[in-house]
Parts: sequence; structure tokens; C-alpha cells
Amino acid sequence: MLATPTPASSAEPASALKASSPSSSSPRSPSLKLIRERIDAAAKLLDADNRDAAVESLGEAVRGLEAMASAPRPPAGFKLLADRAASVRRRLEKAGADVTAIVVPGNAPAPATAPPRTTAATPPGRPAVGAPVVGKAAAVSFSRQVAPILAKSCGGCHIAGKKGGFQMASYEGLMQTGMVQRGQGQASRLVDVILTGDMPRGGGKVTSDEVATLVAWIDAGAPCDAPNPAIGIDVLARGGSGTAPRPTTPAVKPVMIKPGEVSFASDVAPLLQEHCLRCHGGDETESNLSMASLEALLKGGRTGGVVVAGKGDESLLVKKLRGAGIDGQRMPLGRDPLSDADTATIATWIDQGARLDMLTATAPLDAVVAAGQAKKLTDADLARVRYAAGEKLWRRAIPDEEPGVQPRAGVCVIGNLPAERLGELADLAETVAGEIRDEFGVDGPLLKGGIVIYALKEAVDYSAIWQNVSNAERPRGLAGHAGVSGEVAYGALLVPANQSAGDLRAGVADVVAAAALAGRSAPTWFSQGAGRAIAGRIAPKAGVVQQWKRDAAAAIPRLGSTADFLAGHSDPAAAATAAGGFVVTLATGSRLAQLVNALDGGVGFDEAFNEVFHATPAQAFEKWASRAAR
Repeated sequence: MLATPTPASSAEPASALKASSPSSSSPRSPSLKLIRERIDAAAKLLDADNRDAAVESLGEAVRGLEAMASAPRPPAGFKLLADRAASVRRRLEKAGADVTAIVVPGNAPAPATAPPRTTAATPPGRPAVGAPVVGKAAAVSFSRQVAPILAKSCGGCHIAGKKGGFQMASYEGLMQTGMVQRGQGQASRLVDVILTGDMPRGGGKVTSDEVATLVAWIDAGAPCDAPNPAIGIDVLARGGSGTAPRPTTPAVKPVMIKPGEVSFASDVAPLLQEHCLRCHGGDETESNLSMASLEALLKGGRTGGVVVAGKGDESLLVKKLRGAGIDGQRMPLGRDPLSDADTATIATWIDQGARLDMLTATAPLDAVVAAGQAKKLTDADLARVRYAAGEKLWRRAIPDEEPGVQPRAGVCVIGNLPAERLGELADLAETVAGEIRDEFGVDGPLLKGGIVIYALKEAVDYSAIWQNVSNAERPRGLAGHAGVSGEVAYGALLVPANQSAGDLRAGVADVVAAAALAGRSAPTWFSQGAGRAIAGRIAPKAGVVQQWKRDAAAAIPRLGSTADFLAGHSDPAAAATAAGGFVVTLATGSRLAQLVNALDGGVGFDEAFNEVFHATPAQAFEKWASRAAR
């Protein structure tokens, strides 16, 4: 478990930050090192949900900055520290802490007047949807100004490599990470990790002028002025134009395959997952080739496509696996080659058209593998696989605490609550799952193979689960979420000891419903929104349900564009709140059950959504956002 950091180191008392003097006539400002330590301590205390101590530590740091600012010439590094302190202050404010008494020199808080209301469809100063116009001139140039900063400061870990599971090899790759929220420079995670000192690591520095350039670029909508958003950031930083045509991705929709034909989900995806994802699980460092989804595989890399539908022997993927007729080395690199039979399976799948038979081309490869496995197993057999995988996930995330395990019909609760409370929660989850099954109009189990629910008594435990499944820091403002990780369809829920019965019931309904939809490959925004909509039906008087309703419209300006929201690139807490307000207006009558029935019948989500709601997700969301923001 993570230890709670102290607001000040034991070697330096808090008073050390006050202006001190070697003699009564020679006052001097506190050191940059001491101020940095207090800011870092405040950030760690906030991560541990110790807000009061974090406010105290940040207050000490700001008093030191005030003393430093009063000097005739503040020392080098003052501005960067002030920016870091302002960033931690914003995080504390978002977490609900009272920081009104903390005013960072040179970073006065915004006035209390509310900003003009905008919708996600029409955020201020930029288009309603999607990526900015490629190749358009901008006040801050991505290719000439931003790319060199990123290459210098982030290149070794996140452009040439994929440290921490995060890579931004190109503009396109950067925008897919969610680190940039268009129009919100100070609120973007890319800027925040720099200002808090979390990045870059290894001694690198980003100057205050460079930070200002990044903020100005993001505030302008994060435009890309390169002719191709797939050009490597390192290429742009070296002055390259990267004018080669961008690879095109064939449109792929799931189709029914005939008995005896090769299945991508059951036959090919498991081979790619086992042998290729170690190096190609995201944007590959050299050729920018990802196999994280079928869409990514078909897109190819910097050298072009690797799959030629209908021509297995001519496809670079098959040639690389066989080690014949290629430049470079046989794949997988540094591991035993695939058997001739396994390579032939992949070649045959390509010969048959490289078709998709389950889920969507954008679905993560592990989700496709899990879906293929789920199709072959019985409900009971799949439950054993899922529940065992769920326990393994817990032990990866929280290895120093043995969990309690409470299986029930359709759900398995895994957690560190006291045994009696864990059992009561499992009983509640089983009951709620039955109610959700009725809401969905499902005759059999709510989700084939069941749902794993992680019940967590401490915020640090919830953070550990989040970080394990998403390789990212847990966002503030969320106490429950759901998703799919490998074989596990899961919901994770923070369960405080003093939580009311109504709020607990609502929280369980939220994550169980969301997990049931995530297990059907519904996108995150819809799973989140439907989870909150169902919770509102099951526990309508719960305080948390009423709070969700009040907060929905206010979350819209924090989403960025409609495309950001639908692609999962918005602030997670704001996205969940807005999604709940949005989907509750859609999921009236039996329409949610109709959509679940369509998904269970093999219809893709976008097609099912359009069929049930008579609009695309973007059209429906923009209509709701415009109405809600009035």
C-alpha cells in the first residue's frame, strides 16, 4: 500500500519556508529546493486524498514564493515553481478543497463570475467537431514550435519509446492519448505533468517559455499544420516534411463467417495477442505499427500496409512471420517463430478477405480475443475464467493485500471490506443485477460469464485498480467506473464506511450496468451514461443520483469538442457526469432494452444506436448539449 506522505520532510521543519536570515539585518528568501519539496509533498498528499494536509503544505510553499517574489530580482526557476504551485492549487480546487486563501504570485485565480455557457458542440473559439484542419497555418506552429519541444523533452521515453505504456510518436498518436484537451491549455494533462514536475523525468527541463508555447497552442485548438498528422514528431522536429501519402484504412464491419472458415476473433487475434502485442501493443517505436486493434493492424505503419486483403502470401505480415522475402529480421523479434500451422492460419484469414467476425475494427485486441473465447464457452465455464482472471488483476494491482471473494449468481465481488460487509455487498449486487437484467429485457444472465466487482475501502486502493487497467493516473471526482480488461468485465467501486444505503445501491447499479454494456462492446461514454441512468431508476432518491443530475450541464464546457467526448479524450470525471445527463434523456421506455437486444444480436453499436435513436451519437449529443447548456 502507498504510504501517506508528510507535508514537510523530517529534516526541514515547516518554519524553514518562512523568510529566514543568518543575522537580523540580512534577510534572505527560502531556497528553491525547499519550496519544490513542499509543492511535491502537496501533490502526493492530494494523491492520497489527504486534502487538508495538502492545502497546508501548498500554503507553506506559496508563502515561500511570496517572499521570493518580493526580492528585487526573483531567482531563475521562480516562474516554473509558481506555475507548478498553481497547477497543484487547481487540482486541490477541483477536489473540493478550500484554497481561497492561497494566491500564487503571478497566478491569481480566475474571477468568481461564471464563464459564458458553451456546449461541447460549440466550444469557444473552435469548430464543433473533430480534428483541426490539417495543413492550416496557426499562430503557434505544431511542426515548427511544438514538435521540437516534445522531441527534446519527451522523445527518449514517449516518442522513440513507450515508457509507462504511453507513446506519442505523431500528432495523431498524441491526440489519441487524451493528454491534450483542445482549447484548455492549463487544464490539459500534458501541461499539468510538466508544471507539477512529474515530467520530464531523468533531469530534463521544460522552460517557462516552452510551457507558454504549449499552452498557447492548446488554447488555440491544438491545430496540426503538418501535411499529414501521422508524420513522426521526431521527423517534424528535424525539419522533415513527411509528404508521403497517409496510409488508408479499409472500412471493416463484422460479417458472418461460414463453418470451417478462419475466425479473426477465435483463431487469429489470439495468435497476435500472444506473439505480437509485446512490441506492437500500441504505436511501435520504429515503424509506428500497432496491432492493438484490427483497424490499427490494417492501417499499417510508416512503411505502408502489412495486410493485403485476399493475398496472404503477398502480405508483409505473413512474410515477416515466415522470414522470407523481406528486409530486416523475422518476427516476432527475439522470440521463437510461429509454427507453420499458425502462420498458415493467418495467411488463410487474409486470403479469405481479412474479415472481422465479432465486435468492431476499433475494439481492443484483448476484447476481441475475450469475445471469441466467450462465444465458445458455456456461461459457467466462462464465469470460472473471468473470476479467476479477476483475482489475478487484483493481485497485480494490490499485491500486498489478500482480497475477500464473494461469488454470486452473475456477479463476483472481490474486495478488502470487512467480511460481513463484503458479503452484504455481494447480496446487494446479485439483487441489483437481477433488476438490471429486467431493465435490459434479457432472458438469460445479465452478461455471459458474469461481472467482477472490485469493492474498495480506501481511495488509494481504487487508484491502484484504475492505474492497473488503464496505465494512467486516477482522475479526481470519480468513485466508481467499469470496463473490460482482458477476460474480465468489471466494475470498481470505492465503498466508504459511512456511505448511505441509497448511495451504495446507486453506486452498485451504476457500475454493474456499465460493466454489462462494456462487456457488449458499447463505447465508454455510453456505458457510463447508461450506468448512471439505470442507477437513477433503481435508486431515484439517492443523494449521489441527485448530485449527478445537478452537475450534468455544468460538465459540458469541460469536455472539449463532441469528437473528444465520443472518442474518450475528455476529462474522465466530466465525461461521466455529462454522459449520465445525456443518456438518461435517451434511455426512456424500452429503448435501452432495444439497443441491448440489437447488440446481443450481433449488430454494431453505431448501427444499433442509429436504429434505436434515429440519429448518430454525435447528432444526438450535440442536440442534448445545446439544450442542456441554455
